[in-house]
Amino acid sequence: MANRRKFTLDEKRIIYAKYNGKCAICGQPVKFKKMTVDHKVPLSKGGTNAMENLQLACHCCNLMKTNFSMDDLIGKMTQVMQNYQKNRIKNIFMREVL
Repeated sequence: MANRRKFTLDEKRIIYAKYNGKCAICGQPVKFKKMTVDHKVPLSKGGTNAMENLQLACHCCNLMKTNFSMDDLIGKMTQVMQNYQKNRIKNIFMREVL
């Protein structure tokens, strides 16, 4: 497993430019000073610090992603939204029955 490290200002500038200043996860604009560097494949799952494995992320998305891969994160978010929809429909139905 690669070690977590601090990225240089030049590396951050390259990543920021590559993503046009937008979070790779939610798509919202991120100020350069507020950006975080996220590993697409987490270090804990065999990812590296190579530039092709790095993406711009806002602080909130980076915290939410933790050590999920992007595919895992999308799968978890899809599951959460499906459960939310099921519960919402169930609650609406239950209100109408009562």
